[in-house]
Amino acid sequence: MRASTDQPDARPRPTPPDRAVWLATAPDPVYGMMHEPATHSGVAVLICAPFGWEEVASHRGRRELAELMAARGHPTLRFDLPGTGDSGGGPRDAARLDAWTAAVSAAAGWLRARPGVTRVAAVGFGLGGLLASRAAALGAPLDELVLWGAPARGKDCVRELRAFSRMEKAWQANHGGVLDDRLPAGFAAAGGFLLTAETRAALEGLDVTELALSAGRPSRVLLLERDGIAPDKCLQAWFARAGTRVEVARGDGYGALCADPQQSATPTAAFEHVAGWLSAPRPAAPEPPPACSPVREIAAAQLEVGGVTVRETPLTVRIGSRRLVGVLAEPASGTRAQACAVLLNAGAQRRIGPNRMWVELSRRWAAAGVPTVRLDVKGVGDSDGESGPRPDAAFFTADFVPEVLRALDGLEARGLPPRFVLAGMCSGAYYSLHAALEDERVLAAFLVNARMLLWDERLLGARDASLLKTQVLDPSTWRRALRGDVRLGRAAELSWATLKHLLALPLRLRGTLADRRRIGHAGGDALDDAFDRLRTGGKRVLLLFAGDEPLRAELERGGRLARMDRWPNLRVETIALPVDTHTLRPVWLQAEVHECLDRALEEVLPGHAPPRAVEPSGELLAGRGVENLHLEHAAQR
Repeated sequence: MRASTDQPDARPRPTPPDRAVWLATAPDPVYGMMHEPATHSGVAVLICAPFGWEEVASHRGRRELAELMAARGHPTLRFDLPGTGDSGGGPRDAARLDAWTAAVSAAAGWLRARPGVTRVAAVGFGLGGLLASRAAALGAPLDELVLWGAPARGKDCVRELRAFSRMEKAWQANHGGVLDDRLPAGFAAAGGFLLTAETRAALEGLDVTELALSAGRPSRVLLLERDGIAPDKCLQAWFARAGTRVEVARGDGYGALCADPQQSATPTAAFEHVAGWLSAPRPAAPEPPPACSPVREIAAAQLEVGGVTVRETPLTVRIGSRRLVGVLAEPASGTRAQACAVLLNAGAQRRIGPNRMWVELSRRWAAAGVPTVRLDVKGVGDSDGESGPRPDAAFFTADFVPEVLRALDGLEARGLPPRFVLAGMCSGAYYSLHAALEDERVLAAFLVNARMLLWDERLLGARDASLLKTQVLDPSTWRRALRGDVRLGRAAELSWATLKHLLALPLRLRGTLADRRRIGHAGGDALDDAFDRLRTGGKRVLLLFAGDEPLRAELERGGRLARMDRWPNLRVETIALPVDTHTLRPVWLQAEVHECLDRALEEVLPGHAPPRAVEPSGELLAGRGVENLHLEHAAQR
């Protein structure tokens, strides 16, 4: 029997709740979430997101900003730029800068055309602020701007992206080796997100201060410092020359907002200041912009994927008083598979998946005739539930799996096929496995970089001890540190880790031999029993490891990989890499993971082969002839 999850929400929901919208912008439709206030102030707010990892990490905070704006009477739209988030298009498409700017302008026009709206203000973060400035200069109906961390020149955004990339390589160098980018000339990537050579060149050539602003439009601009770093002075002077009233205020908390999604902290004081600024008395409004036909809101987006039309529709699944939010991708016509795929969250990352991989995967699977849902579990992304900074363990609690099963009930009630293929990374892999164990409707579970299969908090301690043994207590590591081959910050980390190890040693010694043996076997007999149940139920399971994942090493040490013939329904595949890349950041690695998942899907649903994944260059991923064994799939690098 399934456990009930109808618990009251710890986090209050806006009234009425936000709703998903598709806007028919060109060249790509854009996806957004609209927050309607109970009473209108007349000022609508458009939230323009930053790019890449900052966009992923700040999603929850931007949602809370939108809720705050709606509570103060401002109709508020937060949306994904073309080729990002849930919006149409991809990063490899042409003319991204113009598409991004057009989307900002169209979204502002859509807000301006709504009943009761007399002014539109944009709140832009990083690249989103730069795009809002460019859109305003090109005639977008934006009356006020709030810019946080926004530069005047696009090359500053590219420089920051490249600095992030260098930090990633430095981390890799200190943890075993550096991964080859495999990017074509002129491309750039950081945090798993790609800029093509064309997009990069367009950004590097953009300086908004070279554009002409209409007199007094926007009428007001608020520039926020970025954790003590002053706003761009060129941007400030540009607005002042046009007669715009410019104000500068503190902006503490940008870095915390854009931290890891599980640790991202909402900058409440900064957001309250923005809300107060938007509610303050204003100068007389300038003449309204020339009338234009607002972009249409559409119920679903029609997207071309591999020559096939895919339809994407927002969906909501009700679980008691709580709602889960997702997006359904399905073939617009033709034969539909007799099963539905569901892609689940990786930790606190919303339904777009790691590096937006679930968006690309769901669209390709839909093009193959497989309805595919990317779904936010409770408290993640746009779904209801308690959120906020939390540790890894918070995503492995027992109440997530029953809720996933209830979500499957809701999808079946919606008319989707009553058989399911589940896939997820990290905690999403955990949900997928346990849903397969508990529900006969689940045909298969694809587990990418699973951290755990059976939750045991002591396993985390065992992993810490293993890390200390291989990195901290290894004499070669300290010889490298003394030679200066390890950066000062890493040496400090090693010293602190050593101290923690010594302090914790008495507690570790208290563990019984039986406990340590069970931990070392990554679940012991209980995991064998779980695998046996999956075999008896005819459930296919893919365990896909990319990089130096601790779970795979534990399965090997426990002798389980040597006994895989006991479970012919279960396959382990490994893409061997010299360092940990848990979140699949290298773009070429994302394509290879797609290929592995595609093969697994076709094995479960013959005749539904997805269009091929693409290389960073935009070309189809060619088969590399890697041997695919029941026990192991190794792509040596």
